[in-house]
Amino acid sequence: MKFKNFAAILVLPIIMLTACSKVDSTAETKEPAPADITSAIMAEIEIPSAVEKTKDDVGAYYDIDVEATDALSVYICGSGAYPDELAVFKMNSAEQAENARAAAQKRLDNQIELYRDYTPDEMYKLDGAKVVVKGNYVMLFACSDDDRAYEIADSLF
Repeated sequence: MKFKNFAAILVLPIIMLTACSKVDSTAETKEPAPADITSAIMAEIEIPSAVEKTKDDVGAYYDIDVEATDALSVYICGSGAYPDELAVFKMNSAEQAENARAAAQKRLDNQIELYRDYTPDEMYKLDGAKVVVKGNYVMLFACSDDDRAYEIADSLF
C-alpha cells in the first residue's frame, strides 16, 4: 500500500506538468486582408480625396516588388494637396517584408521632404507617421491620427 501512495506522489507532479505545458492548439493567427485593414481605418479616420491604388499603380509610389505580395491595399490623397496615405502590404515572406519595410520608409522620408515646404500645416500627419511590420505585413500610416490608425490595424490581428 505504501508503494502505491509513493508511486502516486511521484507520478502526480509529472502528470500536472505535462497537462500545464500544453499549448492551446485552438488559438489561431489572424491574417486580415489588407483591404479590411484600410477600410476599418478609413471608417474612422478621414483620408482626404482618398484614391485607391492598384498593383499596377503602386510602382509609381513605392519601390516594392508587387509580385512578392499576397495582397495589398494603398490609399493616397488623389489631389496631392495632403500627405494622407494608408498602405498595407501582405508580403510572401519575411525577407520580402523587410524589403517592403525599407521601401515604405523611403516613401515616408520622401513625403516628409516634399511636404515640409509644400504644406507645412499638414506636417503633423507625417511627424507621427509610422511604418510598422507585423509578421509578413508592412503598413504605413500617415493621417490625422496615426496612433489611432495603428490601434485599429493592430486590433484586427
